[in-house]
Amino acid sequence: QAELIELAELLNAPVATTLQGLSSFPGNHPLHTGMGFGGYSVPAGQNAFAQCDAVLAIGTRFAEIPTGSFSMQVPEDLIHIDINPEVFNANYPAKIAVEGDARCIVPALLSQVRDLQAQAKEGTMAQQIQQDKAAYKQQWLAHKSGERVNPAKFFQTLRELISDDTIVVADDGNHTYLVAELMPILGARRYISPTDFNAMGYCVPAVIGAKLANPETPVIGIVGDGALLMTGMEMLTAVRHQLGVVVFIFNDGELSQIAQAQEIPYNRKTCTVLHGINMQSLAATVGAQFVSIQSEAEIEVGICQALQFAANNQPVYVDVNIDYSKPTRFTQGIVKATLQRFSPQDKFRVISRALIRKITR
Repeated sequence: QAELIELAELLNAPVATTLQGLSSFPGNHPLHTGMGFGGYSVPAGQNAFAQCDAVLAIGTRFAEIPTGSFSMQVPEDLIHIDINPEVFNANYPAKIAVEGDARCIVPALLSQVRDLQAQAKEGTMAQQIQQDKAAYKQQWLAHKSGERVNPAKFFQTLRELISDDTIVVADDGNHTYLVAELMPILGARRYISPTDFNAMGYCVPAVIGAKLANPETPVIGIVGDGALLMTGMEMLTAVRHQLGVVVFIFNDGELSQIAQAQEIPYNRKTCTVLHGINMQSLAATVGAQFVSIQSEAEIEVGICQALQFAANNQPVYVDVNIDYSKPTRFTQGIVKATLQRFSPQDKFRVISRALIRKITR
C-alpha cells in the first residue's frame, strides 16, 4: 500500500478502487475518490476522472459491480496490470497489458517514476476531491430521516469509535453501497464483502471466520435484515467460541437494494417487502447480546455499548432502525445505465408505465 500511495502522490493522480478493493488505498487519503468513477460513483470520483485520458488499473477484472454495470467510461489509454492474463481485454481493451504480481510490478513502476520525477506534481486535484467529498457528506447529513437513523450519521459515528485496523465485513444489499460511499476504510486488508456472486447471507459467517483468523483484531459486520434471515442463526458459533464480534443489522423491512431498483424506474415494489422479526428474540435465541439503535440520538451510546460487549468476548446483534429513503449514487447510476441500453420503444414503455403508476397511486 505504501508504494501505491507514493505513486499516486508523485503523479498527483486520483485513485478509485473496486468494491472488494476498498481497503487497498486509505479512504482518508486526499487523492482517494471512492468506488469506481463515472455517473454511478460519488461526485469526487465522477469529477476527478471527468477529463482523464489514461488509466492505470491494478489487479481488477473490470467486473459488473465496480464498473457500475459496465457504464464506466474507460479511456483508450488503459494500462492494465494483473496476475491473471485472462482478464485482459475481457471487458475493456487495454493499450498496454502487464502480466504479473502487483506486489512486484508496482514497486518496479514506482522506481521508474521516481527516476523521471523526484517531486510530486503540483495541482488542485486533492483539494477538489476533498471539496466534493465534504459536499456529498453534507448532502447526506442534511437528509431528514424522521424517526429512523440517517446512514451518514451512523457511519460518521462508527468511524470515529472504531480503530483503523478494525476489519469491516459487509453483506450484499443496499448497505454494501452505503459502506462504499459513506464509510472510509483506513487500514489495508480491512474490508471484505461478497461482490463476485452478490451472495446474501455472507456477513455473519464471514465475521466469525475473520475473528477466528484474527482473534486480537476488532471485527464488525454490516448486514441487512433480509440477508440476516439467511444465516443469522450462525451466531451460535460465535457464542460457543466466545468471539467478540459486533453485527449491525440495518433493519428497514425490505430487500432494499432490489426494492429501490424496482421503484426508481417502475414506481412499485414486487416481492421485496419482508415480514418483520423480533431481533431481540433472535439474539436471545442464539445467546448473543442485544443492542437497539432506534433513533439518531441513540447512535453513539448504542455503538459504544456494542463495542464494550465485544471487548468482553461477547458477540452482539445491534438492531439499527435505518433510513433507506435516500438512494445511493450507485443505485441511481446502475438504473440509469440499464435504461440507456433499452431501445427507444422499450424505454418509452418503461418510463410511461412508471409515470402512470405515480399519477394513479
